[in-house]
Amino acid sequence: MQTIRIKRRVQFICAVFLHIPLVAIAAYALSEGFMNHLSVLLVGLVATLLATLMIVPYIGRVLDGGALETAR
Repeated sequence: MQTIRIKRRVQFICAVFLHIPLVAIAAYALSEGFMNHLSVLLVGLVATLLATLMIVPYIGRVLDGGALETAR
């Protein structure tokens, strides 16, 4: 398997894992009345998307072997 393909697969799997809490919230909201839990769903969606947008590029840099800045 090519290196780029492996990297993309890892990034995709991590992005999917980040969406598990959102799916759980949506399943709960559907069982208890969707409109009553719309605000929680929106907060979960925004948090999930932000986390995905931050972690996927980081994983790409790590798998490329690039140097990362140390935390200050």
